Amino acid sequence: MNPEDYVSYPLALALKKAGFDEPCDHFYEHRLDPNKARISASGVYGEWKDIDAFKHNFNAIDDNRHEQLLIPYCSAPTLWQAQKWLREKKKIDVLVWNCACGYGWEVSKAENGTGLILFDDKGDNKDSGCWTSYESALSAGIAEALELIEKKGE
Repeated sequence: MNPEDYVSYPLALALKKAGFDEPCDHFYEHRLDPNKARISASGVYGEWKDIDAFKHNFNAIDDNRHEQLLIPYCSAPTLWQAQKWLREKKKIDVLVWNCACGYGWEVSKAENGTGLILFDDKGDNKDSGCWTSYESALSAGIAEALELIEKKGE
């Protein structure tokens, strides 16, 4: 997978705070400086016969251990995995749509589709306010959903 298929480090931390606890095959680690966090893969590189054997809930690792070198600090789920977790565990759906101007997003209740937040014109396309990629729109929608969860105290 490509790096843009995974949530950013700030989103990974927000997911951890919201209770994300799914097994992942990647994690964020840093060498004593959280501003220099990078994504790493668990397990061994190369041909994986059973990818699930390398997945772990890196959010369950003791936070005090992150001061050691290369210790996983938090899980790095894919955007799809974060989107699915929000829908199944928090009952919030993040939808991405496209138009001639680019991509947008919407956050709604998963049970009945009631809109909670609509696209906010803060995309990377300065002319339209839309996003230039599906992944960047999904990432923005996930960020807004996590802010909503934090405000509600869930």
